Order: sequence, then C-alpha cells, then structure tokens
Amino acid sequence: MSTGGRTAALPAVPRRTWLHFDPSRVLLLAPSMLLLVAVLGVPIVFIIVTSLQPNVLLTFTGPALDNYHYLAGRAYYIDVVIRTLQQAALTTLLTVPLGYAAAIMLCELSGRLGNLAAIGVTFPILTGPLVVALGWMSLLPDGGPVFGPLVRAGLIAPPRLLGTQLAVLISLVQFTLPFAMLTLFTALRQIPPQLYEAAASLGAGPLRSFLRVTLPLSLPGVLSTAIIVFSLAASSYVSPHYLGGASELTLTTLIAQFVLATYNSPLAAASAIMLLMLMVIVIASLTKVLGRMIRP
Repeated sequence: MSTGGRTAALPAVPRRTWLHFDPSRVLLLAPSMLLLVAVLGVPIVFIIVTSLQPNVLLTFTGPALDNYHYLAGRAYYIDVVIRTLQQAALTTLLTVPLGYAAAIMLCELSGRLGNLAAIGVTFPILTGPLVVALGWMSLLPDGGPVFGPLVRAGLIAPPRLLGTQLAVLISLVQFTLPFAMLTLFTALRQIPPQLYEAAASLGAGPLRSFLRVTLPLSLPGVLSTAIIVFSLAASSYVSPHYLGGASELTLTTLIAQFVLATYNSPLAAASAIMLLMLMVIVIASLTKVLGRMIRP
C-alpha cells in the first residue's frame, strides 16, 4: 500500500507453533484426556505387560514375545485371525452401500414420517447386540417362522444357518446398519442444496448429479462409516458367540475362551493386542486409500 510515494509495510502476522498455545484450551481438554488415560491408556499398558509374561503353556524368563510367536506360528490361530478380518470386511462391504442408499432415502423424508423413520433406524441400537442376536436365533432355525413353513411344504431342504459365518454376517449387518445410516445421513445433510440447483441448471440429471456432487462430497462420511462398521464388526463378541458357535471362533471369542475356559490371561492379552494392532493397520490403510480419493 502506497502513501505519499512511500510503501507502508503490512504488520507481520505471528506464526503459530506448538510452543504458542492457549492454556485455557489445555484446561478444557484436561478432564477428557485424564479420563481417556484412566479408562483406556492404563488398561492397554496392563494388557501389554500381561501379554509378555509366561503362562501354563509357555515357560520363558522375563518379558518376551513368546506368546505372540505361539499364536502366529499355529494354523488354527491364523485361521481365527483370517476369519475375523474376513467377517469384518464383508460386513463393511455390505453395510456401507445399504446404509448409503437408506441415508439418501432418509434425506428425502421430512416431518412426522422422517421422525418415525429416524426412530426406526435407531431402534436396533437401543435394543443392543444381544437382543439382535437372540432375534436371529429364533428366526434362522430349520423350524423357525422364516424357513419352517417352506420346509414343511417341501419347497426347500432344511437349511443349516445357525453356527455358520452367514448367520454371524446377517446379525452384524443388521446391528451395524443403523450406525452407517446415521453417519452417512449426517454427511449427506451437510451438502449445500445450492449445489444440486447449480447442477440441474447446467443440465445434470439425477445420476450425473449423484456422481459429480453427492458422491464426491460424501466420501469423508463414507470413510468414517467404513471405519465405524469395520471396528464394530471386528470387535463384536455377542454375534460370533451365539450365532457362530465353537467352530467359527473369532479373536473376541478366542479371547473369551482363554480367559473363561483355560484361565490363560497372557495368551488372552496377546490375542487382544493382536486384535488391536490389526484394527489399527486396517483403519490406517482405509484412511490412506480413501483419503487419496477425497483429496482433490
């Protein structure tokens, strides 16, 4: 800016670094951070220490990784890990598209009908995973209300669903679907309506408007939904326990067996840390892959 032939220097804007922070913000975060350390950080440290200790199956001196070597060196436990990841991945691949379509329909509803739809969506969350699993336990047997009439009429052979991965998958999709719908509904509602009006004025139809406006702007919500659904499915215990049975163990049911059946806390702790690390790796990979799609 020039004043009388002389250029006035603009005031320098101080650069904010990690050394310059507002103490009031730290005080506001302190209670939540202390609670997080107390209920999450301390137990994780205790579990890590326990996973490095000897047990009734393995004898070694001092803290060591023998428990992890034991789990990673046996095909039975590798199958459990693969089953856990496969189950969580299939649940995510089925739930996210279904939740996306349902969220779009929710955005079109308004008034009392929209409120009723929102209540219906959240109902499985309010009932909890145990009620969902028990409901499928009554629906999926051969003589249940779904397949019983068809079997008695001779239309189909008696199906065997209970005790299989398919039954676990059905239950997990139903339980995680409300979380996906609500997360995606929030992401879709944040898209400005003016963008759709601009797309329509430029001649874009519904499909082109979805591909050029809705889908790109909702990708952050899709990423959040995928992370939530995968985490819920991988850490689920109720559905694999009641619908999968002893032949379809996952890491969560394996941990329960180590704790409740064999009283082997070190192996249970090692299995828990393995589950945590696998979830961190998968979530980081999802964030990296979908993050590239989100960035312009």
